[in-house]
Amino acid sequence: MTITQTKPQFLTEALIEVLNNEWKINSIESGRSVYTQLEYEVGRKYIKVWSYLSDAGDRIRGRSCWMFVDKNSGECYKPASYKAPAKGVRYLITQLADNPHICDAYGSFLYL
Repeated sequence: MTITQTKPQFLTEALIEVLNNEWKINSIESGRSVYTQLEYEVGRKYIKVWSYLSDAGDRIRGRSCWMFVDKNSGECYKPASYKAPAKGVRYLITQLADNPHICDAYGSFLYL
């Protein structure tokens, strides 16, 4: 954790690292070459987590918004679009970082 990094940003980065490793290993073990990977961008109010398909480390096509995380409180939201989150807190980033098995590659865990 760097000096300028907030706790929600650190936990988001840790969650992404765990999920990327898990999904890559699962795809290799099942004989698939294409798997989902995550990356994040820090905005003014939210940390935006993006999802994209990867084939042997190369990005395939574009990316889609996977989740929004509030920079201050660590509240997680389902995306309403790639620009804004849907109303209603779905999880706290601490819950997801402690239990990464809740998350799936499609974001279905964010639905009510």
